[in-house]
Amino acid sequence: MFPVGGHPFPQWGKCHPRGKGRTCLGIVILLLGLLAGPASAAETGVVDEVVDGDTLRVRTAGSTEAVTVRLIGIDAPERSHPSLGKEFFSDEAAAHLASLCRGKAVRMEKDIEETDKYDRLLRYVFLPPPDGRLLNEEMLRAGMARAYTRFPFSRKDAFLAAEGRARREERGLWKDGGAAEARWLASGKARPVEIYPAGGRTFAVAYTGWAKSGIERRDLPKEIEWVLRTRGELSDTEFASKARDRGFRPIDPANEGAAAAVPAAGRAPSGPPVRGEKVVSWEDAGRREGEEIVVEGTIVRTHRAEKVIYLNFHANWKRYLTLVIFVKDLPLFPANPETAYKGKKVRVRGEVKIYKDRPEMVVRSPGDITVVP
Repeated sequence: MFPVGGHPFPQWGKCHPRGKGRTCLGIVILLLGLLAGPASAAETGVVDEVVDGDTLRVRTAGSTEAVTVRLIGIDAPERSHPSLGKEFFSDEAAAHLASLCRGKAVRMEKDIEETDKYDRLLRYVFLPPPDGRLLNEEMLRAGMARAYTRFPFSRKDAFLAAEGRARREERGLWKDGGAAEARWLASGKARPVEIYPAGGRTFAVAYTGWAKSGIERRDLPKEIEWVLRTRGELSDTEFASKARDRGFRPIDPANEGAAAAVPAAGRAPSGPPVRGEKVVSWEDAGRREGEEIVVEGTIVRTHRAEKVIYLNFHANWKRYLTLVIFVKDLPLFPANPETAYKGKKVRVRGEVKIYKDRPEMVVRSPGDITVVP
């Protein structure tokens, strides 16, 4: 707030007596640019929905459709991580963010990048006056998120400081020095990567029914990273093939060639086919471009964009079939299809199309998608 009648930058209030007129004009133009910059970059809207601890659905001023906004510079635990599943404190983080902003008008500012690879707006989000707090930083202060520094942003130092304070005060994620998360994981909330000391000062790595031995200590980090990344990117069947190529073998020989102990969510069709037709695995649907087929599987992830809703059989939506429902068709479907179908096994009829190298099937009628008991 500038003092009444005062100049916002007193040292620039007058031109130097020896200065030229054009110098004064340049300073005025610079001041106007500095003062106008933030205001022009700001957007306003109302928070319709909190997706998780770092993602909002905001209905911006002048628009009837909400847009998805990713909070810059933070990474909150996810309710459905592609390789880790449900993460520790994800529900608490989402609830905390909702308590701060759901239903409220907010002001948003962008930084270096406009959107992320999922076409979500990247923004700093501020609560309205007289509060005015920056939500991104508030989530860090409360220990509900980690500072995300993989990409550059202007508030990096402040965000790291906010996270550091939450760590020292053992808030949220950092409760009991981080041991709370370890206990949560060890209680069976996540599928562990198991490490066993083996002969010759080597190690064996085991994960969801597969194991590889003879791993040198120096190679353990990259082996664990490969397991988690590949398991998140591939279906059960394809993971089994890739794991075998890398030297993993089934722990139980009776499951030779199968993804032992891996949940087969939606992998194998079951029950009678629709109208006597053969049911195609969603894993193979991408190879049936231009064909009208019936697929079956469990919807493990959903995403609502401005004009469409995406239903995914696998977290890797770039590789495997995605069901697409256009917003204009929503009145025909159950309320909130992304909630109604998530976690449900469905059987769907439609034509497979390749859009930007990704297999998709547009669902235009609820009669084309059936929840399988």
